[in-house]
Parts: sequence; C-alpha cells; structure tokens
Amino acid sequence: MARCGRCGLWNQYPEHHPEKKYAGVCLWYQVQLIEDQVYEPRECGDFIERVPGWSAREHFDHKVVRDELGTAYREAGYSRRMAYTALGLSVLAHIQELFSYFW
Repeated sequence: MARCGRCGLWNQYPEHHPEKKYAGVCLWYQVQLIEDQVYEPRECGDFIERVPGWSAREHFDHKVVRDELGTAYREAGYSRRMAYTALGLSVLAHIQELFSYFW
C-alpha cells in the first residue's frame, strides 16, 4: 500500500516554510497533505519507493524519463505495425495491378 511519506515523489516542506498548515506536496499530483495524512495508506499507481540518497527532484526526473521511455516504446511499436500494414497493402495493390495487365 502506498504512503506518500515513503514515496520518492513526496517533497516535505522545510521547517521554516511559511505555510505551516501542510507537511509537504506530491511532486506528481501536486497534492498538499497535512501531517496526519502523510503516512495514511492509499492507492497510487505512481508510487515510487524512496531511494536512499536521492532527492525528491531526482526521483521526479527519473519517473519522467521512465514514463516517457515507456510511452515512446509503445508508440514505436504501434508505428511499426502501421508501417508493415501499409507495406502489405502496397504490395497487394501492386500485385493486383500486375494481374490486371495479364487478364
């Protein structure tokens, strides 16, 4: 179960932050939580376990790159299927044109 306080995308506000009502903000969803809600269990598909030594910004950059690479991979696969389909239709059209000369 995801808990914002354990997520790498959770950016805790410093002690001297002017807005004392909130404990921090989720960098991904831009949700501010009060201190009592930070470690409550919640469903979050974008939860990233905090890597020791990484800042919240480094986690955010990693997630952005990872998500963009996944999207690019899916789009490349779709483009390849479309290209093969277009190639197949083109070959079929040329074969049909070739047969029309003989019949």
